[in-house]
Amino acid sequence: MSATQGWHTSTSPARRGTALRGQRALARATRPLALPLQQIEHRNAAINSGLQQLRAEIDLLATAHHLPEALGDIYRLDWFITHVSTLPVSENFAWITGWTSDLSDVRLTAALQAAGVDAVLHFPSPPHAVDAPMVMQNPWWAQPFEVFARMLGTPSQDEADPSRLLAVLAPLLFGYMFGDVGQGLILLLAGVLLQRRWPVLRILIANGFAAMLFGLVFGSVFGREDVLPALWLHPLEEPLPVLLVPLAGGAVILLLGLLLNAVESYWRGAIRQWFQVEAAILLLYVSLIAGFFYPAAAWFGLVALAWYFSGVLLHSTAHLAATLLAAAGGLLENMLQLLINTVSFVRVGAFALAHGGLSMAFIIMASATDNPAAALLVLLLGNLLVIMLEGLVVTIQTTRLILFEFFVRFLRGSGRTFRPLAAPTADVGIRRAM
Repeated sequence: MSATQGWHTSTSPARRGTALRGQRALARATRPLALPLQQIEHRNAAINSGLQQLRAEIDLLATAHHLPEALGDIYRLDWFITHVSTLPVSENFAWITGWTSDLSDVRLTAALQAAGVDAVLHFPSPPHAVDAPMVMQNPWWAQPFEVFARMLGTPSQDEADPSRLLAVLAPLLFGYMFGDVGQGLILLLAGVLLQRRWPVLRILIANGFAAMLFGLVFGSVFGREDVLPALWLHPLEEPLPVLLVPLAGGAVILLLGLLLNAVESYWRGAIRQWFQVEAAILLLYVSLIAGFFYPAAAWFGLVALAWYFSGVLLHSTAHLAATLLAAAGGLLENMLQLLINTVSFVRVGAFALAHGGLSMAFIIMASATDNPAAALLVLLLGNLLVIMLEGLVVTIQTTRLILFEFFVRFLRGSGRTFRPLAAPTADVGIRRAM
């Protein structure tokens, strides 16, 4: 009889229970992870699908707006900026550096295209150490009045261009001194006819229109004051108001000049110094003008004096007595200049009276003759003389008031003038750039 022998293992009930609990715990841990993994996969698929859709939309926009061509121009421009200074000038290539007033590159591009030149334009910021030339950018109605600022020079970057303001002030001054409907119409027509040949004469259009308006105010038509009723008064009948109104207008013009000086101080970063000293001068001037009508304004003058001397002492390192004496002298000079400049505007009313008197003289001469033809000839020659002589004198006085009373407050004309190269008048053999 034979018998089979082998190994037999047994597990206790406690160990079997522990193994079963481990399997159940693993199962419980695995089942909850399955759902988030599926959600992550779906989310990734949705994101990839959205990215593909966005890429397709970007490609469509790039094609519609010629993005590849623009990027190509940018890369080419960047290469030129980096390497152009080392490239040799040849018959097929040249690089030009300079200033231009064509800030939008529209006219430059059109000129290059018309000449058949392939070019890349670049507008870098000017170097800090270089004084950039200045160009006055004004609308068409203010461009003729740029001539006043050019008499002193070109406004710099920290100076105000007064051309737009002068487009209002200059005709007002001229029209007040030359108030006549008929004679103003002659000047307006002359400006319209001559503006193409001499663009600066477009000033006559504005001045003539202003003279016509003041002609209605004064009731004057070719020197006659019996054709239209005066909207205000006849200058020769009431001369005192005619003299006082320009005096008030001159004070306003001088105040505008002082305020423009404040703006320029802000542009130069010197507004603190202006506020400490020159603002006190402005307040003192206003208090003196207002004191003629409201005596209580004198108190503001005392405040301005204390303000001025306090500001001067903050800037001075010299001896106290010397500083105060120099400050008092400077203040006295400034105030005398302001007051004298204000009184200078009385001449505007005086020339209005002179214009009316000269016109009236020819009317009296014409009425003194019994011959109608001779009377008409006297009126024609008289008005022609008034237009030529008075027009010239009034223009000179307007220019003088603007330059020596108004501009002296804020305009130095220290800017560098932009002088562009003239276009070639003949074929200079420009070849197409390769």
